[in-house]
Formats: sequence, structure tokens, C-alpha cells
Amino acid sequence: MNSEALAALDRREFAQALKLLEDDLAVQPEAELHALAGLANFQLERYEEAARHYTAALQIDGAHSAWRSMLTVAQANATAGVNVHVPALQYFDADELLAPASVSEGALPSPLPPARRAGGFKRLWLWLGWLIGAVGTLVLNGLTYLVGRISGYRDKIWTNWYRKKMVIGVLTLAYMRERLNKHNLSSSYPKGSLVGFQPAGQKPPPGVTHFRTADGTWNNLADPKEGAAGTRFLRNVEPSAIVTETQEQLLTPNPREISHRLLTRDRDSDGLPTMKEVPFLNLLAATWIQFMNGDWINHGEIVFDDVIEVPLPDDDPARNRYRQSAMFVGRTQPDPTRRDGEPAVTSSINEVTHWWDGSQIYGSDQATQDRLRSGVLGKMRIQRNGTLPVDESGVEDTGFRRNWWVGLSMMHALFVAEHNAICDMLHAAHPEWDGDDNRLFNVARLINAAVMAKIHSVEWTPAILPNKILDLGLNVNWYGLATYMFRKGKKRRTLSEINIRNAELGGIVGNPSDKHGQPFGLTEEFVEVYRLHSMLPETLRLRRRGDDDVVEELPFPETRQSGSTGVTARHPMSDLFYSFGNQLPGALQLNNFPRFLQDLSIPGNPFFDVGTVDVLRARERGVPRYNEFRRQLGLNPIESFDDLADDPHIRSELKAIYGDKPEDVEQLDLLIGTLAEGHRPSGFGFGETMFQIFILNASRRLQADRFYTDCYREEYYTAEGMRWIDQTDFKAVILRHHPELADTGLANVKNAFEPWDETPILDPTRHPLRASDSETKDNPWLGDGYRRASA
Repeated sequence: MNSEALAALDRREFAQALKLLEDDLAVQPEAELHALAGLANFQLERYEEAARHYTAALQIDGAHSAWRSMLTVAQANATAGVNVHVPALQYFDADELLAPASVSEGALPSPLPPARRAGGFKRLWLWLGWLIGAVGTLVLNGLTYLVGRISGYRDKIWTNWYRKKMVIGVLTLAYMRERLNKHNLSSSYPKGSLVGFQPAGQKPPPGVTHFRTADGTWNNLADPKEGAAGTRFLRNVEPSAIVTETQEQLLTPNPREISHRLLTRDRDSDGLPTMKEVPFLNLLAATWIQFMNGDWINHGEIVFDDVIEVPLPDDDPARNRYRQSAMFVGRTQPDPTRRDGEPAVTSSINEVTHWWDGSQIYGSDQATQDRLRSGVLGKMRIQRNGTLPVDESGVEDTGFRRNWWVGLSMMHALFVAEHNAICDMLHAAHPEWDGDDNRLFNVARLINAAVMAKIHSVEWTPAILPNKILDLGLNVNWYGLATYMFRKGKKRRTLSEINIRNAELGGIVGNPSDKHGQPFGLTEEFVEVYRLHSMLPETLRLRRRGDDDVVEELPFPETRQSGSTGVTARHPMSDLFYSFGNQLPGALQLNNFPRFLQDLSIPGNPFFDVGTVDVLRARERGVPRYNEFRRQLGLNPIESFDDLADDPHIRSELKAIYGDKPEDVEQLDLLIGTLAEGHRPSGFGFGETMFQIFILNASRRLQADRFYTDCYREEYYTAEGMRWIDQTDFKAVILRHHPELADTGLANVKNAFEPWDETPILDPTRHPLRASDSETKDNPWLGDGYRRASA
């Protein structure tokens, strides 16, 4: 064995090591030399060459399981092209971030003609709605306060709202939300500054009053960069609780050890990972939340030349496999807009718009949006087979492409197709627009974004948290209590004849905006509770429509980046949706993290453990650890690990890693604590700590956005657009673009995020939301008959 080559590998001088190894292989092609050459190529991100050498090593000596594992990863990486940065490397620039808000000339059309002045009868109805809203607000605010103060929402440690009667439970949730709005909204900008340090008094450019801008500017006409791309994440905790952990504290306990001992999935007798499944969801639910995250939150590219070195424990198999003693994690990009004199509290920049505006398919800058448009009748570019165009990176071209895989290919293509269908509808309904590409595009964008927001609000969230009280609360958020009670199914619509000016009675959507005294922006705490990687399976089981037999079981890593186009070339989109609709995701609990994510390659870093990074990021970005996080959100802390989990093995593992002294519980990481929670509200797919952030932001994302509140009117969306939103759910979107799925289990379920079962009577453990089907006589307001009367 060439000692110089080994020394070069250990010094991470991979090109030098490879040259020495290739010289030796030319003389003596030994298995060990091939394996080391494979490792050198792997570290250099030459994955095809790495696979060739590992294959040669195994042909000589096939007994090395570590080599076989490396071959599998190298082949997947080569298929997926993960050595390519998608998007291209780009870092935040202070001058660009601090530049005045602007809109390219001609980017937005002129406003639509104002609606005709309401007649006397209509004005009477509107006045009645205002009156009912004013009275209702006083009554409901009083009831909410009394219920919250008298009945409370906490026991010794855990909340209890879900054990209350329906109406009391909903009012208790409202009380919890109001407490969070009052105490847990904090700006990351100095008091008195506009968002992004913008100069005051800027004049809104033409069109921004009625249409969304590409970068999210001018949603607030007085604070033009509020919620825009390139502005700071805000906070849901007090500034005093934001402690950026460094040095020894950052690495204690070791996040790689936490990942291995508390996150790793078990293996079966054949050595394959075993995933604990969620029985009441399908894989579309896991795909959807990543699709939404691309619209909301991203810290941009990591910094590759400023890394956190995470020591690998002595028994870590990666030490030998990669010949390294540490894992290298690039830090979060620093905020280049910080100014002298600001408090020493960490802040970070959001790469995408904070608004719920569909930026994942439209982009968060004008250049991206322009590139994605077809220029004809408002439509976006899409290929005849229903897939998106592919650019020089080998990946589909769309508004947001980080962490790309075939599930995102499906969602992005589906909602680009939905955008184009909306354009067709608007073009037919408004011939007077005479094919105005810009107007059709921008009105369709408003409608499409609202469709996505509605799906998430009244379908995805109740699907993952199938609790009857919460289901009612989320529908009330969108429609209002009056509409929810008196209209059913497709007859439900926002802004009913009497527009009740109250968020609870009339719904948030279409009623006045309310920012609760703070500018809108998503928060670092919001980012942390959306670490839902445990929902992902190790492999995708692909089927043909209407056939339960698996035609291809595909390792997840092979579907990443450019690997997604190979999947969509082999399998029609309708078959992929059918496959995802019939595969279950993983449960959000300890020891259920995808193994492939713990041994992942990303562009610029061949060995990356996402579990380690998930723990590390909260510490790095100053998000409090579990107990302090609970205190900050008005919850009681746990006193010991025995309070947290019922499973004695989990409690033992937690104590082994964090310590067994009373004060050691304060070191518990947020992610680990949330996954370990054994006390969860009835039916919940995750626990109450994460849920606090959901309570706050589920309403705030709508209530702070004028395009869902003050401007949610026909003057902006058109009458046809508002009907489209009212009549559309996720199932309708899928069937509109893949009507052949109407003869599958999709037709048998109300919520498309449930398993697409075809049995005559649906199993209530797999379909808990059938109980809340508004088209049955079993309305939760009529008693406790919360079961489906017929299939």
C-alpha cells in the first residue's frame, strides 16, 4: 500500500492521492487500491469514476460491505448529477439587498377597472355584515378571553384544548393564538426602521396596488420591502432568548452522535432500513410541505470556506469509510445588511419572498419570472408531456430548485399547468383583454397562489393533524364560522352575501388585514419546526395507474437533481401521482430519520448528514433549545426526560446523551424534543411544541397579506377567479390535469393527501377526516356523531 497516498488522503489532498493511486494501479490493480481511488474520486465529486473504481474493487473482492455502500451512493450521485450547483452559486450582496424597492417598467399591468358602486340593496347587506362583525367581535373576543382565563389551556406540563368540547376547544385555540400574537412577534430590524432599511416616503410604482411583484416588494405600500425576498427572518421569541451558540457549546452534545443514536432508522433482518409509517397520509403530503417550503423560506447557499467541524465519534462508520475524523458543515450565510450599533443578536436573510405568493414556481426576482413565462396569453413554459423545460444543469427550470427531487418535479409541473388552465379560463371570460399576456399572467398568479394557500390551510394541515377541533378551526380561518356552518361542500365560498367583518365569523380571507403591530415576515423559529425529513422514505415504490404491483423500486437519492428527469421520462406523471397517492410517508418520531439523508452528498460537499445539520442549525441561528423554546411560547417546560416520552428506551437514550441530572434537560435540542414528545393532541402527526408555531403562523400568513384580506375582491381577482378558488381543492387540481386518475382510489377519498384506497368502506385509521366530510349529515355542531355515515 502506498503510504504517501494514504497520507495525502488523510490531509484531504485528494488530487495528489489519486495521482499516486493511479500510478500504483497501472502496475498492480489491487482491490484496496481501487477502493482508495474510488474514495479519492468521490471526495473530488467525480462520481462516475468513483463508481468505476468501487465496481473494480468488488469484482476482485466482493466481501466488503462498506465498498458496496459507497458504490451505491456513487452511482446514485452520478445519476443525479449532485456535483452540479443548482442553482448556480450566488451569495447575498449588501448593496443589492439595501437598494430601494423597484419594479421593472412594464412588469405589471395597469389596475383593472374598479367595481361598480354597490346599489342600495347591496350597501345594506354590506352594512349588515359590518354590524354583525362589530357585535360578533365584541362577543367572541369576550368569550375567547373568558374561556382562556377560566378554563385554561395547560395542565401541569401539556396543553389540554383537544380534550374540551368542540366550541370550548375552538375558543381555547383562539385564546392561545391571541396570546402568541401579543407576546411572540418580534422584528429583526431596529425599532423605527423600515424593513430592509428602506428610505421612507417611496412612491409606489404603477401596478403594485393590484398585483404581486416578482420579489415580494410593495405588498405593504408604506413599507415596501416588508416580506420581500432578501429581507431578514423575524423572530417568535424574545431577543434575550436568542443565543447564537459557538465553539464547545455549539457541538455539545455532539450533533453527529445525536443523529446516529436518536434519529437513525432501524434495520430489518436483511439489513434494510425499516420506516415507521403514518397510516393516514400518503407521500404527496410529504412532497407538498417541501413544495410549500420553497415558497416561504430558505437561507440561500451555505458558506463553503467557513465550516463547522463536527467530530465523528470513534465508533462512527464514516471515519473509515471517508478516512476523516470530522464532518464539515458550511455555515449559514451572514447577514450583510447589519449596521453598526445594532444589538448583538444574530440575523439571517430569506432568499425567497416571505409571502404566500407561489414564488416557488414564479421565482423571487423579475429575471427568473421573465425566463419562466411563455409570453403568450399569460402562460408559463411547459412541455407537451406535462413536464417542465430542462436547462443546462439537467434540472427542470422553475422558480425555486434547491434540494430538488422528482416529487418537486411533480408538484411544480402540476401548478404550472394549473396556472395555464387559469389563463385559459380568464381569456375565455374576458375577451376584452384581447390576449393581454401581462394581465392574464398576473391575475392568474393571484388566483393560483390563493389555490395553493387554500389547499394548505383546509386540506394539508388537517390531514397531518386530523383532529376534529382543529379541522373546524382551520376551515373557520379560511371561510368563517358562518359560512362553515351554513354552507356545505362546493357551496362554501369566501365573501358570502353578507361579508361579516370579523375574522372568526367571516373568515380571515376577504376581511381586513391585521399585523398585530409588527411587520410581517416568517421567522427562524418557523424554519426550525418545518424540519420534517422523517416523512421521507428510503425508496419510491412506483406503480402503473390502477395496478398495485410495484414496477420499479427506486432509491430516493437517484431521483434527486437531474435524476428526476430520468424518472419522469420512464414514468408518466399520472403514474407518479398514483404511486405517491398509494405510498405512506414516515412518522415524525425518533429513530425514523431516512438513512440516506445521514450519508448524503450535496454540491460542494460529498459527505453531509442532514440529521446532524438539522440539530446544528438551530444552535447556530440562536433558536432556543427545547425547554426554553416552550417557555417562550407560553408552554410549561418538562422537568425531566420522564415527562417527555413514555418509551423507557427513548428516555434511557436521552439521558445517556444529554445527562441524567435535573439541569441536563435544559440541553435537550428542539428537534429531538419535538420528535420525542409522547404526549400529543388527539390524532396529531406531531406534538404540541411545534403546533404553537403553526397556530401563530397559519393565521398570520393570511391575515398580514393584503392580497388575502383587504384586496381579496373581484376588482383584483375577477369574479371568475374567486369562483375558481372556491371550487378548487387538491383533488380537483390533480383531476383537471390527469383526468385518467378518476378511475383510481383518488375518486374514493375526499382529501387527496389521504391514502388512495379503493375499498367500499374506508378504514377510519387511514381516513380520519372522513368524519368531517361536510357533505354528510354528521356535522360536528350537531353532536358527537363524528363518523362517516356511508362510504
